Amino acid sequence: MGRSTEHGLFQVIEDGRENRREAQKAQRQLNRERAKRRRERAREAKQDRFPEPEGRKVGPSGKYQLRGMHTLAPRAVRTTSHTASTAYPFVAGPGLGAQGLYIGRDMNGGGAFCFDPWSLYKSGVISGMSMMLFGQVGTGKSSLAKSLAVRQVLAGRKLSVASDKKGEWTRVVRGLGGTVIQVGPGLETRLNPLDPGTRPSTDVEGKPMTDHAWAMMVRTRRMSILVTLARILTDRDLTSPEHHVLAGALDSAVATAARESRVPVIPDVIAALQVQRDDEDKLIVEAASVMMMTLTRVSSGDLAGMFDGETTAVLDSSARATSIDTSALRGASPEAVRVVNACAGAWTEAMVTTRDGGQRLVIYEEGWDNISSEADLRRMVEQWKLARAYGIFNVLVLHKIADLEMAGDKDSRMAAMAKSLLSDADVKVIYRQDRSALKVTGSEMELSDRERALVRSLPKGTGLWRLGDSSFEVQNRLTKAELPLFDTDERMDKQQNEEVSA
Repeated sequence: MGRSTEHGLFQVIEDGRENRREAQKAQRQLNRERAKRRRERAREAKQDRFPEPEGRKVGPSGKYQLRGMHTLAPRAVRTTSHTASTAYPFVAGPGLGAQGLYIGRDMNGGGAFCFDPWSLYKSGVISGMSMMLFGQVGTGKSSLAKSLAVRQVLAGRKLSVASDKKGEWTRVVRGLGGTVIQVGPGLETRLNPLDPGTRPSTDVEGKPMTDHAWAMMVRTRRMSILVTLARILTDRDLTSPEHHVLAGALDSAVATAARESRVPVIPDVIAALQVQRDDEDKLIVEAASVMMMTLTRVSSGDLAGMFDGETTAVLDSSARATSIDTSALRGASPEAVRVVNACAGAWTEAMVTTRDGGQRLVIYEEGWDNISSEADLRRMVEQWKLARAYGIFNVLVLHKIADLEMAGDKDSRMAAMAKSLLSDADVKVIYRQDRSALKVTGSEMELSDRERALVRSLPKGTGLWRLGDSSFEVQNRLTKAELPLFDTDERMDKQQNEEVSA
C-alpha cells in the first residue's frame, strides 16, 4: 500500500464525520492493509534469518495448517489472588518452593511439595505455629501426621505425642529411638501432674530465668492442673471459695514437701484440704469439703495408682521422640479418660515448654476428645498461644470441622474457644469429606466451588492444604520404610482376619 493510498484512507476517515458508515469501512480497510504489511515484513525477516534447507518442501501457511503468523489473544480475566489460587489451581497459585521437607506431590503444579512450619513462619507465610488436620477414617490423615512427624525428627526436630489414645504412635516413637510411657489402670507407671517440669534458662521474653520467676511459673502450672481436674470431675466452674481453698492447699502441700525434700503430690493437697475443714468460716469449710472429695477421686477407683504419687517414669526432654500411650483406658468412664488426657497433656507440656528444648512437634491425636472438656480445651488454647515462644508446632487431628461443635452450643464460651483454635491455625489440611460434613467445612473454611468439589472426591492419601490465602492439592508420598509403621488400615484388616480365623 502506497503512501498516497494510506493518505486517501485517512482523508476518508476525516471526512467521514458526516458519513459514519464510509468512515468505518475505510478504517477496516486501513487496518487490513496495515496487517498485510506487517505479515509481509515478518515473512521477509523470517526467510532472511531462518532459510529453509535445500530440497525440503515447505507446506502452505494459513489458518488451518497450524502454522503462520497467527497468534492467540485470550480475553483477560480480573480476579483476586485468593480466587486465582483456589478456583483456578491449574493456571495460578504460588508454590512454597523447595525449602522444607518433602511431603509429596503437588497435583496441580506436578512438582514436589515441601513443607517446614518454622521456615514458613520466619518468612512470614504463616503467622501461627499450629495446624489442624481433618479427614474421615481411612482417608490417610493419620499417615500424613506420622510422616510429617518422622521426617521432622530425622531433620533434627523433636516429637511429643501428648496422649496416644489408640497406641498407634508407639511403634513410630520406638522406631525413632524415642521413649513411650504407658499409662492406665493396673499398670505400674505413675505420673505426678504436680511435677515442676523442665526449668528453662530464659523466660518468655528471653530474659534469664530467676528463682522467683521459676517458682511463680511452677505454681501457675500446678494451680492450672488442679483447677482443670476439679472442673472435669465436677463438670462446672469453680466458685471463689473453692479457688481460695485450692490455692491455700497447694501452698501448704508445697511447703510440706519442701521440708521433706521431695516433690508435692495430689495426696498432699488432699491432706491440706482436710485441715481447712476445721476452719471457722462455713464457706471455707464447705468449699474445702467439696474440693477434698473431688480430688480424692484421682487417688481412688478407676484412677487410683496413675496420678496420686511421685513419677515413676523418666521422660528425657532431650529424647528425639516421646509419647504417652493411654490405650489401656479403653472402656473407662468419660471422666477418667478426660482426667488422664489432662494430666498426661499437662505433664508433657511441663517437660517440653522450654526455649532450651529446641524445635518440637506436639501431636494431639483424636482431638475431638480434648475439646469436649472445657478445662482441657482452655488449657490447650493457652498452650497454643505460647507455641511460638517455645518453638513448638502443634498438630490437632480431627475427623471433621463439625467436631468443633462438640465443644459446646453455638454461642457458648466453649464454642468460641474451639473456633479460636481454628482461627489460630494458619495451616489447615482437609482430606476427603462426605456431603454431610462438607457443608460445615465449606462454610467455616470459606471454600470455593472448585475446592468443595475437590474435597468431596479426593482419593486416599491426597488432601487440600490451606496456608493463609494459598491452596494446594497434595498427594502424600510414603516410603517403603514408613508404610508398615503408618498403615493403620492394614493393621485393622489383619486383626479382623485373625479374629475371623479364630
